[in-house]
Amino acid sequence: MADKALHSQDSNDTIKVVVPDDDPPVFADSAALARLSRIRNVEVESFFERPGSPYDLIERISGAHTLIVARTTTRVTNNILEAVVPDLKHIAIWGTAADHIALESARRLGVVVTNTPNAATVAVAEHALALLMSLARKIPQLDLRVREGEWPGGQLTQLAGKTLGIVGTGVVGVRLARIAEGIGMRILVSSLSETFTNGENSNWTEVSFSELLANSDAVSVHARLTPQTRFMFGALEFSRMKPTALFVNTARGQLVNSRALAEALANETIAGAALDVFNNEPLDRNSLLAQLPNIILTPHIAANTGEALNVSLNMVVDNVIDYLQGRVRHKVS
Repeated sequence: MADKALHSQDSNDTIKVVVPDDDPPVFADSAALARLSRIRNVEVESFFERPGSPYDLIERISGAHTLIVARTTTRVTNNILEAVVPDLKHIAIWGTAADHIALESARRLGVVVTNTPNAATVAVAEHALALLMSLARKIPQLDLRVREGEWPGGQLTQLAGKTLGIVGTGVVGVRLARIAEGIGMRILVSSLSETFTNGENSNWTEVSFSELLANSDAVSVHARLTPQTRFMFGALEFSRMKPTALFVNTARGQLVNSRALAEALANETIAGAALDVFNNEPLDRNSLLAQLPNIILTPHIAANTGEALNVSLNMVVDNVIDYLQGRVRHKVS
């Protein structure tokens, strides 16, 4: 693959790089993408609305050498790969998740897939904590009522001394555990498929998934999306949680059955939830989740700090440039 990439760059042929789904725009006008556009023989084309269908996606990326996938809603299936190979040589994912790419097909067809690991670890962990604090202190509801002329009373939740259950002990989960411990929370972890050792964090307790649900005052989700974890949070799992529990998801929307979560919130099976990710994005304004008072919703924006964006955008462009120069870093497939 590297030889083919080098051969393409050494020739006078134009190397077409396509961003088919920059919505909302992130790559547009970025210094990282401008840097890629300045490379000799590289032509960059960006689309600012997400593909409306698989056929739309095929039309956009036809003839592309490299595909920069900005959104997990863009599903690059076996049929799509079959339609654009042999032109397509490289898929550069912006982010870490790769379940929206047909990896087995990519391997079979000789398409290299790369991603941008650990670029937004701090940003996502901080967002998860911000959502948890906002839930505990009911900040959105109180802000709205004060703006409407009320001066409400009532009791809020103190997080110090409470137990935070972290599902998934990758880098984001571990980062959140450290900062939550710093504000006085006890930490339970369920590592799922990750390799986890307590190490210096001897105060963290690893438990089974069911034990974590039963014993946590708040649950934050940081698991990878796999066939085994898809919809791992459903009606049964919410029923096992405390009625006072708070639920936060900044990982993947498909880890949670959204209807079951909406019912758990409406029935006060759990006390509240905060989501940055959803089964379908953008979230439909008529979604059951959007009608509930005990939920906080943000638009899949946890990673979008200036610091994290600068690192991740440059990393995805570096992956493209490296491939064109015969090197492959951050390979997924």
